[in-house]
Amino acid sequence: MNIVIRKLTETDLPAFSMLWQFYQYHQSAFDDEDIDSSGRFDIEEEYLSDVVAGDEDCDAYLIIVEGNIAGFVTVEPTEILQREMPELSDIFILPKYRSKGIALHAVCQLMLNNSLNWHVAVYEKDLEALTFWDRLFAKLPIENVLKIEPAETEGFYEFVITNK
Repeated sequence: MNIVIRKLTETDLPAFSMLWQFYQYHQSAFDDEDIDSSGRFDIEEEYLSDVVAGDEDCDAYLIIVEGNIAGFVTVEPTEILQREMPELSDIFILPKYRSKGIALHAVCQLMLNNSLNWHVAVYEKDLEALTFWDRLFAKLPIENVLKIEPAETEGFYEFVITNK
């Protein structure tokens, strides 16, 4: 399977915006967001545009499988446990592409090549995501996964991953 992780470009903004709608749909079970009168989740299009343009402190990547858009990943700097580190802040894979190792590939490409430590936060109510990360942590060639207790952000499970 040909999987490509590439940084978003200006021409990707419409696809990124639509993927973010799908992502918000999934998240609405945990953050109680409603859609607006146009049938869309309230997302800051200007923020997404700024991310794509490189005007925000966030890197966004499309996940492409066999030439088709399969999802996205965002990475932002964060401070956790009084240390600066990158956070894999959002990852979304379209349902058709789930359980095929695509997210594992994306995480490996980003997390294992850049920094010694990474932060991951998961909604406490998102048991599917928590199960995903638990399985992923077991598969990754990493040194340690520290569960931060109590979490610094209310409503989340937080982890610091240390690479070898």
